[in-house]
Amino acid sequence: MEKLIKSFVFIFLITILSNISLYAKNRGISHERKNVGIDISYLVPSFESIYIYDAVLKKRNLINIDPNPNSVASPPTVTTPVYYCQNSVAVPLTATTSAGGTLNWYGTNATGGILSSTAPTPSTATLGATSYYVSETVGGIESTRSKIDVIVVADNGAVILLFRCDPSQVLPADKNSSVMFDWANNPLINNNSYNYSYSIQGGPIVTGNTTLSHQQVFGMLPGQSATLTLSAATFPCVPSQTITCSVPCGSSTVIPNFPAIVPFCSGTVAPILPATSPNGITGTWSPAIINNTTSGSYVFTPNPILFPCATTQTLPVTVVPLATPTFTTIPSTVCQNATAPILPTSSTNSPAITGTWSPATVNTAVLGPVTYTFTPNAGQCVSALLTTASINIVPVVTPNFATIPPFCSGTTAPLLSSTSPNGIVGTWSPSIVSNTTSRNYLFTPNTNQCATTQTLSVVVTPKTTPNFAAIPAFCTGTTAPILASTSPNGISGTWSPATINNTTSGSYVFTPNATQCATTQTLTVTVNPLIQPNFIDLSICSGTTVPLLSNTSPNGITGTWSPAIINNITSGAYVFTPNPNQCATSKSINVTVNQSTLVSVDWTVTEAFSKNQIVTISATATGGYLYQLDDGPFQESPVFEYVSLGTHSITVQDKNGCGFPITRNNVLVIDYPKFFTPNNDTYNDTWNIFSLQDQTSSKILIFDRYGKFLKEIRPSGLGWDGTYIGQPMPANDYWFTVEYIEQDIPKKFKSHFSLKR
Repeated sequence: MEKLIKSFVFIFLITILSNISLYAKNRGISHERKNVGIDISYLVPSFESIYIYDAVLKKRNLINIDPNPNSVASPPTVTTPVYYCQNSVAVPLTATTSAGGTLNWYGTNATGGILSSTAPTPSTATLGATSYYVSETVGGIESTRSKIDVIVVADNGAVILLFRCDPSQVLPADKNSSVMFDWANNPLINNNSYNYSYSIQGGPIVTGNTTLSHQQVFGMLPGQSATLTLSAATFPCVPSQTITCSVPCGSSTVIPNFPAIVPFCSGTVAPILPATSPNGITGTWSPAIINNTTSGSYVFTPNPILFPCATTQTLPVTVVPLATPTFTTIPSTVCQNATAPILPTSSTNSPAITGTWSPATVNTAVLGPVTYTFTPNAGQCVSALLTTASINIVPVVTPNFATIPPFCSGTTAPLLSSTSPNGIVGTWSPSIVSNTTSRNYLFTPNTNQCATTQTLSVVVTPKTTPNFAAIPAFCTGTTAPILASTSPNGISGTWSPATINNTTSGSYVFTPNATQCATTQTLTVTVNPLIQPNFIDLSICSGTTVPLLSNTSPNGITGTWSPAIINNITSGAYVFTPNPNQCATSKSINVTVNQSTLVSVDWTVTEAFSKNQIVTISATATGGYLYQLDDGPFQESPVFEYVSLGTHSITVQDKNGCGFPITRNNVLVIDYPKFFTPNNDTYNDTWNIFSLQDQTSSKILIFDRYGKFLKEIRPSGLGWDGTYIGQPMPANDYWFTVEYIEQDIPKKFKSHFSLKR
């Protein structure tokens, strides 16, 4: 027995030491540590647990004694690797323990390190991979460590390309039961690996990974939609994208067939909107309950999950408001013995309300008010069961307007009152009394007054016209006639103006006195102004035949002259005296006798070949003269500028036409042509100084621009044709010298001209 007990104790101690060793290993205690021992006094009687005393930490740790000393806890479940984009926001790492286990985090330490119950948050600042370690403790036994690799990658600008719904890739057999999500592979995304998650019409979320560039979702119904979110599996810098694709309804489209709702009266019980249509479509209504006071539209929306291919349906609901019967055609007043109005059996409401009256007919023979009661027929939307109308039978009255006395035509006519002295209101025809014409005026009472018409006869007395005789015209300054205050036909009154002005024509208005029925009369008085004969001054040449002085002016005034005949030697004044009774004044004219002093004409010309050739004419003796060059217009200036080359004529004449003009034809202007065009068109084909053609001794030498002598010509000859030794010279500038005589002085001139082709 003693041996058996010793064996048991030995095995027991071996087991304890094995657990101590495992405990020290899991707690990171080195084998050299000497301060770990067993406190035997705390042995649990069941031998399933024991306290281990840690002298360094100065505490006891209760550990379970596994009957199987080779058992080890399972490591926690982790997801690895974990990808992050550089500098993105990281979250604490996660791991999944076994039932009842707790996590032990060791940071980046595969062995050793300090245990922490808080999960580390990775750094994303540096590119590359970093490993983190975690274990779990279950029932006092710590597992081995699981590794989580955190990989930080750089953003290379990669994106998911052309993410779309692509029904063209769906097989015909799957058209009504699946959708195809499609995108383009991006070479910047590692291995083209993508994570996706989707749900069908809000159903459970399905996740997965693919290296393809598409994902087809099956098991759908027509009209259903699927929403898929796509991201790069190994490249977290790529933004994720989400898109929803739907299965087409096609021939599966169905329309709810709720019947129309019959209009009903306001305030009655409204019909209930069923949740299922006759053809079996369920859904909801908006609004959900019919308002029993207001008309409106109610929209049925099918359940999108059960009936994705069903359309909405709108039901208009008409709530007929309660109406009070109104009758606009029933008069409130009826004249005694007039035709009785018919009481309508339908009101003027829309829709009309039908019913019956009591009494059923109107009696107009009895004076006084009578009440008639209307009872609507059943089944109508009315707010009152009884409606009354009152009709008053009144006697007929005659208006008592007073007669209008006769009045003078043109005076203010009396006004016609719209209310008679006995209170009858109505209208007149015509509505305004004429102040020029006699006639009858009819007063018609307004309706519902039970009154008769009345006629007034209005007499308008015509005005007498004064018959003053016209006043003959008279000359300004003579005695004016007097205006009488009584006309020949006996009408007295006043004139405005009161007296006639003997210098100015005007109108004079006679206004009869107020007590007389007469019109005004206007007399136009003409005062003829004194007219001046419109003879004009004369100018004649000395010694010529004189004109006769006419005894009638151009404006028709006759009279005599003093002196009667014009003197053709001496200037003087001549006075015209009008004959009597012409309202004209005398007129004096001046006759000027001009003397001609033109004797001879000379001229000067600026030096030959000047840029501005000026011809200046001088006339011998003083006086006023006009000057002409060739056939140009006469001018007062004797100077002519920019005169062309050649021989010209000049003419001088007296301004007043006295004497004879003098003409000179040998005015020579010497110049040369600035260009010529030898193209055989008979115009400017040769070049010469033709204005010197009368100087037979004159000669011209022609040179090219380099001074080479080309040709000698004479002004009297044909000129140069632009050739040299029979060959045409090119278009260019050419120089010349000319020898000539000007005012008996030999001269020489040098310049250039152009040959144009």
